[in-house]
Amino acid sequence: MEPDSDDEIYSRDSQQSSDAEAGDPSPYSEEEYGLDETLQPFGNATPSILQPSRKSFVDECKTYDIVPLVAAIHACHIHSLDATKNMRWVFTGGEDGFIRKYDFFSSMCGKTLLTQNQKHTQVESVQKAGVILSYWENEEIPITPPAAVKPEKPDGAAEEDATQNVEEPPLPDLKMSPVYSIAVQSEAVWLLSGLESGAINLFTVRHEEGRCHHVMRKHKSPVSVLKITSDETNFVSGSWDKSILHWDLNTGQVVREYSGHSSQISSISFRPITQSSSSSQTSIQSSPTSLETVFEESDNSIINSRDILLTTSIDGNCLVWDKRSANLIPRKLSIPEKTPPWCLSACWSADGNKIYCGRRNGTVDEWDFASGKFVRSFKMPSNSGPVSCVASMPNGKHIVCASTDNIRLWNVNQDDSDTLRSIVPFLIVPGHHGGTISQILIDPNCRYMITTSGNRGWEGASTETALFYEIIPIMK
Repeated sequence: MEPDSDDEIYSRDSQQSSDAEAGDPSPYSEEEYGLDETLQPFGNATPSILQPSRKSFVDECKTYDIVPLVAAIHACHIHSLDATKNMRWVFTGGEDGFIRKYDFFSSMCGKTLLTQNQKHTQVESVQKAGVILSYWENEEIPITPPAAVKPEKPDGAAEEDATQNVEEPPLPDLKMSPVYSIAVQSEAVWLLSGLESGAINLFTVRHEEGRCHHVMRKHKSPVSVLKITSDETNFVSGSWDKSILHWDLNTGQVVREYSGHSSQISSISFRPITQSSSSSQTSIQSSPTSLETVFEESDNSIINSRDILLTTSIDGNCLVWDKRSANLIPRKLSIPEKTPPWCLSACWSADGNKIYCGRRNGTVDEWDFASGKFVRSFKMPSNSGPVSCVASMPNGKHIVCASTDNIRLWNVNQDDSDTLRSIVPFLIVPGHHGGTISQILIDPNCRYMITTSGNRGWEGASTETALFYEIIPIMK
């Protein structure tokens, strides 16, 4: 299924406006379904896709049933993943150096099936194949060499004699780079990709798809993480060179550098923008290592939540930064005792009041943001393997923890009293058995989830598959 052209989108916008003025609201309005109708790629969709928005069930449901339906097979490690705000297009980056663009709703609602051989490696519910729209190379663009200087014309010699032996320099061969990180603009106007050399490519997507318009160079090693700010005029990058850089997209220049990690950067996340996190004054009391740095939230600005940045590195360190601070001294979340120094992923809770960090020893540590204190650890079953990826559910009650053996939906509100210790506090999410999970993406409306398998250039096996899930709320 080909994406709608701009003319079709604008025509549909105009028709919607006319219908609204005539008192005939759109049957797929954003208010009712939580989606942007102007980018909706289907008309008569199945009821499971057009569920009510998250508001109607997020506070009442007891848990979720997360069912994989689609497998997008890549035949290589999948290092990176991102999607547009309305989940229309999904982008993945692989070890083979290609950026792939998938039509999410055509994959979920379509009739493109996996082959019989492909089905053997998937769970029973996975019958459909991902619908790929296009792909392009993530190439290392060399720095343009200076123009060759023409030799001076000898006295009395003809002009053509002075230049007849000058040869044009050969064009350099472009090298494909593994796509260790990607970040896409909310409506897929442009996309950023990290390269092995430390450069960052800026591609256009909606127009002249796959064309590199600019290369940003500062990092010295592979760019492992890219995060775009909420206003989409800046982004933050993390690299194997242990540095974190804040870039201005208008100029393509670095405006700030975060120095504090002593190992490769593994994850970056902004504190969520929520009413609860912005309406309360929050501060983290300093520890001796933070040089009395105090993080304070304002009562009157929701945007201030985006001033708080969480970063992690392979050596296990989790640092919290306040971008408004003049000296940018981070608040360090101390590693619990007897915990191996390793961290590939960390995330915020939905309300921004908790921090969850996955560890090599099969645990997920929880910190309280306001006090900066360690709260508890969630222990995966023995032999489950390291926790390579964590993500919080938008309902604030569950987190998704990915280990080598399985993905688990963990109830973080489970009571730890003696009467409930026999109750299993998690549910198994099928898929990716035996592979390292590189990325987890959850729809803001809590209806879909996407997971990818890959080692991100570090260690671990891969199922070489991206799985598309449907999230079904369970009320009882």
